[in-house]
Amino acid sequence: MKTLNKYLILFLMISFTACESLVETNPQQSIDADEALTSPEAVRAATNSVFSRLRAISQYGRDLIAIPEVLTDNSMQAGTGIRLTGEANNQPGAHINNWQSSYYAINEANLILRALEENSFNVDFKNEIEGQIRFLLGLYYHNLVRTYAYDPTAVIEENNRGGVPILKFGIRNTNEIVLEARAPINEVYEYIYENLEKSYSLLENVNTQTPHYASHGAAAALLSRVALYNGDYQKVVLEVEKALDSGIGTFQSNQNYFSSWRQEIHPESIFEVVFMTNENVGQNESLRATFTTRFNDQTTTATSHGLAVFSEDLLTLFAEEDVRRSLIYRGLGMNSGVFETTKFFSRSGINNLDNVPVIRVSELYLNRAEAYARLGNIDLANEDLNVIRQRAGLEAVELQGEALIEEILTQRRIELAFEGHRSFDLKRLGRDIVKEFGIIPFDDFRTLARIPIREVDINNNLLQNPGY
Repeated sequence: MKTLNKYLILFLMISFTACESLVETNPQQSIDADEALTSPEAVRAATNSVFSRLRAISQYGRDLIAIPEVLTDNSMQAGTGIRLTGEANNQPGAHINNWQSSYYAINEANLILRALEENSFNVDFKNEIEGQIRFLLGLYYHNLVRTYAYDPTAVIEENNRGGVPILKFGIRNTNEIVLEARAPINEVYEYIYENLEKSYSLLENVNTQTPHYASHGAAAALLSRVALYNGDYQKVVLEVEKALDSGIGTFQSNQNYFSSWRQEIHPESIFEVVFMTNENVGQNESLRATFTTRFNDQTTTATSHGLAVFSEDLLTLFAEEDVRRSLIYRGLGMNSGVFETTKFFSRSGINNLDNVPVIRVSELYLNRAEAYARLGNIDLANEDLNVIRQRAGLEAVELQGEALIEEILTQRRIELAFEGHRSFDLKRLGRDIVKEFGIIPFDDFRTLARIPIREVDINNNLLQNPGY
């Protein structure tokens, strides 16, 4: 794989120096990969490092949450800053770019798996670490394949260049590098399934107390999402039931909905990315600053640009009685004429510092509702749909056929707004992006992200997406 060139190897070796308080190093400024992962302390520190890479701006620090909204009909550019302008205008090449940061994490994860095989560790410790790593591999690979490739449910065959390269072996030295081609989409999904199913079985008896680490419930929840993208609807139902049965994450009532978005750890989170004080993304690129001009509920003057605000199209979907409207505030300063989400609102009490829910319980009900509807199980689809509608304060419905599916998708759009789902949902459904300035058809090359040019230049086996 081109990504894993000599510069990546040097970077990965240097990255292990972050663990030097736990690992004795010689010399002090570098760590030999052969000795870095030989103790439980070093392995756990390295595992934490793979989790920490999710905090990057190109990951859940901003882009995997903000850009799927900005690219679509959920958001419009407020005009108060230049960041994400290209994405808001759907300019060629202005898209999510999580390639490099993901493959750094994947290689680090594979080095940990390699260390577990090569060293004698306690069985319980080994199973826990492998379960965590398998979950992370599933998450990183799904985010890669849904960014750079078509989804199994909607493929333009003449533009299909495959999925993404699959790397299964941790690279320690430049002589171990293999320049991989893009695996077929179905093979990438098979590999994601394999990792998440292993994660579930390995973590099933591990008592995970926080959604900041993987759990068997998180593995099942993520697999329900992956299966939805794969059009594997029976699998969606099965995995949602396993995730709900895990007891991880608590569905919130109408009365608690607003307050749940003001808590440092969202009570619905099955998995979320945690940010510590020293990991503050900052004023310019944090999710709070991207989505709102306010610091908190008491703010009376603008504290940031609030670049990505509600489109009129999305705003009109919220009924007056919908409790989810309580999270929508009018902007301040130059944004006084638009409306902003406050889902990311410095919930830790520190400006610009928000944990990021990656999978919430509400998504599970929506995943299963859509799966039931597509399987023709109308009663159960309506039941799951009404769990979301009635919690929002809306009346229950009894729908069928296309009307049922469209209402499920509408509730998905409202419930998960500004949580990084919209462009991915439109893509897996094969739908156009309809914006105020025009339509980006599903078969437009901009539907898929551009693989970084330097990756394609170095690796002759790596095919670029059409149009780039």
